[in-house]
Amino acid sequence: MANESKTEHKRPPFASGGSPSKAGLFDMERVWRIMDGAIDIHCHSGPEAYAARSATELQMSIRACEAGLSAVVYKCHSTPSARSAALIQDVVNDWAREHGKRKTDVFGGVVLNSAVGGLNPEAVVVNARLDGKYVWLPTLDSVPDREWAGLPGGVALFDADGRVVAPLKEIFDLISQTEMVLGLCHQKGKEQLILLDEARRAGVKRIELVHPTYSIYKMTIEEMRSAVEKGAYLGIYSFSLNPNFDAALILRVINEIGPERLVMGSDCGMFTGDSPVDGIRRLITWMLHSGVPDSVVERIAKTNARELLY
Repeated sequence: MANESKTEHKRPPFASGGSPSKAGLFDMERVWRIMDGAIDIHCHSGPEAYAARSATELQMSIRACEAGLSAVVYKCHSTPSARSAALIQDVVNDWAREHGKRKTDVFGGVVLNSAVGGLNPEAVVVNARLDGKYVWLPTLDSVPDREWAGLPGGVALFDADGRVVAPLKEIFDLISQTEMVLGLCHQKGKEQLILLDEARRAGVKRIELVHPTYSIYKMTIEEMRSAVEKGAYLGIYSFSLNPNFDAALILRVINEIGPERLVMGSDCGMFTGDSPVDGIRRLITWMLHSGVPDSVVERIAKTNARELLY
């Protein structure tokens, strides 16, 4: 299967410039070199209660191992993914041994949506005991998401005076006692910085700002630079059927802020879009074709994510 997929991908639609009839094809070997050992920091698998997915975590993990990814992180909006990740890891390890592949690390976590009680400290404790890697703030149940969907309510992170609510402060304190990553997500830019400051005060060491370039939660270059200076990582995600993919803004982030605190995720797994592996391949290919140096893409795809996760 891997050889068939690779042969197909060796016929890209890109040319190096000038006349399409005379220009050389884009060198996809550059992509394969970076794919080998890359980390998908953010993908979605099935089963998922809130959306149709293209494959299960097990199916996606086997394909990631086949493609040479060194790690994948599964984010599920409705249920914790930490327990299933632990079970799937054993199967992936066996598959890797049988097929002569390097194993792929499988990580999960918990999203603090209503299904787990919202800002529920016990859900964070359970996630830590199951070796969950991530704790993400509310996503589909966040106040901005529900406002965008024309729905009332949501899991509020701030009180009427704009201060971070007490349960979230307790959650930050719990995360600070572990090696878990805090995923700041689905909040507006200024709110992200307030949450980042509060988490840092609590002693949280590993923080990723999720979707900072997406339209609903878009941060300014200045806000993203401030977050990086405070020690956070910025998540850059793929563009499969995603109207939120802002190519110009992402290139500005790479050029003006720098690649040192950028991590890469597919954000794929939706039934109508790319698989996570294909999403990472597309993102790497787009970056290289846009002129981002191989060494920079490799840092975003591998080095930074490894520093954040391990």
